[in-house]
Amino acid sequence: MNNEKMAQDSQNIPKVTLHEHIEGTITPKMAEKLAERHNVKLPDGFIMPEGSYDKNEFPYGRYGYDESDFWAFIDTYDKVAGLVKTPQDYYDITKDYLSINAKNGGAYCELIISPEHMAVEDGKLSAPKYKAMMEALSKASADVKKEYGMETRFIATAVRNMGTESVVNVAKFVAENHHPLVTGFGIAGNERAGDFDDFKEAHEVAGKAGLKKSYHAGEICGVESIKKAMAHGAVRIGHGINAVNDEVLMKELAEKGVLLEVAPTSNRILVNELEGDINKHPLRKLYDAGIRLTINPDDGGIFGTDNGKEHKIAGETFGFSKAELIDVALCGIEAGFCDDKTKKSLKEKVLSFSAKEDVKEFKSLSTKASNPYLKSRLALRAKEVEAYQKIASYQKGKKNKPIQINKFNQGR
Repeated sequence: MNNEKMAQDSQNIPKVTLHEHIEGTITPKMAEKLAERHNVKLPDGFIMPEGSYDKNEFPYGRYGYDESDFWAFIDTYDKVAGLVKTPQDYYDITKDYLSINAKNGGAYCELIISPEHMAVEDGKLSAPKYKAMMEALSKASADVKKEYGMETRFIATAVRNMGTESVVNVAKFVAENHHPLVTGFGIAGNERAGDFDDFKEAHEVAGKAGLKKSYHAGEICGVESIKKAMAHGAVRIGHGINAVNDEVLMKELAEKGVLLEVAPTSNRILVNELEGDINKHPLRKLYDAGIRLTINPDDGGIFGTDNGKEHKIAGETFGFSKAELIDVALCGIEAGFCDDKTKKSLKEKVLSFSAKEDVKEFKSLSTKASNPYLKSRLALRAKEVEAYQKIASYQKGKKNKPIQINKFNQGR
């Protein structure tokens, strides 16, 4: 299959996003709207003028920071995040991002939220403010679901470079202020700031509250960061690309079904070892090692990307086929922090984009796979698609023969 066909397939399949920071979703267009709302003058050159960049690649505008300068990115992120102040702001940025996601084929999205940004008042976490902000986020997600059918959940995340006490306080705050759409707990921020062992109390609080854990690890730091995240209950790893440097760890990830939330463009820009070259990204190596993963934007508004663009990269640059992208979507749903009923509905949505020839492709991919975990998973996908196709065929026959099928159903 040629790269053009792979890229086309990547756009058609329902997509799952599990790694996207909500403030990082803010596009230049949205930043200008927020700045005008709050009478903030953006610095000269903060947003590139139209005509100075490729509008096809950056349809929502482009920030003017130097991609090779990490601190320029951080400064841009902080300035953009500082524009979000009110529940209406959170509604607008959430509605805007989720709509973009859904238009690109998004079926399910988990947004990373930071209580320390959205719910602090007079230097302390405020339950009333958190409630107001969450009402805005919930309304935005409900409106997008009504319009596009996309499901959304939220992961409340602590920032490790704010200190151990802060991480623990966020965990306690989220546990004490339960919200039905907040289904996960995360730890993000500078990987070099503190050790996962330092946050033992936060791990325990989140676990007791029934919040599933997704921890950022193995993006900047090495494999030990990933190992410790897993040791403290993380069932998903934000980024985790440095796992490629340890064969034993890759085998463990595949065996335990720990999913990596991979973000190719973000990693290309922020991970020095990749030297800005997307072709050096280990996406294909991680997948071929049997590791479950999703393909995510991660600060898509800042990086000028979205879920559609990232899946296009997977098809064009890394040769992901339609069947492989169906597998990626199903892996994301299976690892999602939502209830089983929602997962079942989402899986059916993805499988509805399959065809009979995909059964053959899954079987062929399974036969060719050298990794036993990938081989087994792809063989299972062949059975899932085949079963779905039989059900779809039966339902089609049911429509064509309503009397006989209805009688048959009544007899059952």
